[in-house]
Amino acid sequence: MKTPWLTHQYKKLPSIKKFVLWVKGRKFHILINPSIGSWMALSDKEFAKYEEGKLDSLMCENLYLRQLNQTEEGKVVSFSFPKPANYPSVVVINVTLRCNLFCKYCFAECGQGDKTNDMGKKVIKEIVDQMLQMPETKKITFEFQGGEPLLNPEAIEFCAQYASKQAPKYGKIVSFRVESNGILINQRIIRLLKRYNIKIGISLDGPEKLTNGARVYPNGKGAFQDIWRGIQLLRKNGVPIDGSVCTIGKHNVKHPKEIVDFFRKAHIGFKPRPVNILGRELKNNMAPNDNDWYRCFVKMYHRSKKTGAVNFSIHIFEENVYTPIRDYICLRYPCGAAREIISVNPNGDVFPCDGFKGVQELKMGNILEEPIVKMLQKPWVQKLRNRTAADIPKCRECLFRGMCCSCIYSCYGAFGNIYREDPSHNDRYKIFIFLIKEWLKKNLKNGKDEKLKNTNKKRGVSTNYGRV
Repeated sequence: MKTPWLTHQYKKLPSIKKFVLWVKGRKFHILINPSIGSWMALSDKEFAKYEEGKLDSLMCENLYLRQLNQTEEGKVVSFSFPKPANYPSVVVINVTLRCNLFCKYCFAECGQGDKTNDMGKKVIKEIVDQMLQMPETKKITFEFQGGEPLLNPEAIEFCAQYASKQAPKYGKIVSFRVESNGILINQRIIRLLKRYNIKIGISLDGPEKLTNGARVYPNGKGAFQDIWRGIQLLRKNGVPIDGSVCTIGKHNVKHPKEIVDFFRKAHIGFKPRPVNILGRELKNNMAPNDNDWYRCFVKMYHRSKKTGAVNFSIHIFEENVYTPIRDYICLRYPCGAAREIISVNPNGDVFPCDGFKGVQELKMGNILEEPIVKMLQKPWVQKLRNRTAADIPKCRECLFRGMCCSCIYSCYGAFGNIYREDPSHNDRYKIFIFLIKEWLKKNLKNGKDEKLKNTNKKRGVSTNYGRV
């Protein structure tokens, strides 16, 4: 069948996969293009027509526009997806590898150390100068991490001051952010944040009992009260909190409701994510067991939707499942490592992302010895930059490879190999299935029944549930 606006006839695309989902007693056949993550749900009747090649023109065009079929001539629709960056626009500056805490799962194994090894002005100037000269970038973000970056506020201040002064010379826009545990917040830090408009994120794992299960001092004492004091001081002085990383492990994975309610009442947006399997985690084994992250995500999802809590992980996963957008660099191939982001240690050693700050095998070079742009051209770095699902046996067979990515440093920590599946791949698979079901439930609830479908078809409106 043909229409005035698309005059093609269509046939099946061999690469399309199929699976069945039951939602509220109804059977749906899901067609999915694993390479790009587009999908569509068909009823039994529609699926039978699809199998026989007898779908009407509107349905065929809906499939075509999601790259779920092809024309009789073998053509498929082409998408203009944004291309991954060639040069990083975010640099994580590890101004110190010291930390006042001794978190049980710290992937960088940070702890007390010698201040003489903190980052100095020479390395900072080199970072700023090279990032401001980075090709194809207009805005550069300098993110201060550690260890605990507020142990070296002098480095933060010097970087912000120097970068703000140099940026206009290169026609660049600069922004600053610090990821902190919040314990060292004082009036000096507040003045620094305000003067250079530095955003600050505070890491927390939920209410006091849960946070104290992992975020502890070297003597084992929980740090929640000191972290909370820092948060209150920020608020008292009008400094907003730019979100919170909430690490999910054995200490809190069974308490999703308490976590969501805590962040909602605290008016803090949070990003729950499983423990990264590197560093101290390799000894303490705090990562969630199989299925626990999935169950936690689902309960957090429902609680967040019900209460209005700002849960960034829900947004990230929904975006990947329901839209063609893949702007979260840790959940798409190729990932952002050595593309959108790099990480620099106090001595000038450069790594593909902040997760590798303690892994010498993945050192790209030293910023005092060679430019970043040259490091990016090294063959092994190029291979890492172009890492896709096709390079990973389990990923290349996965239905959801087009909306996912194996975390490069978690799989390295778990398997000693960056070309392996993510340690939480089973949980992610179930999260994708769950979100497709939620989409179907929502549309059924909103009255997209057969009568409405027929009405909309007359208007030329697609009512199929799938999204690219």
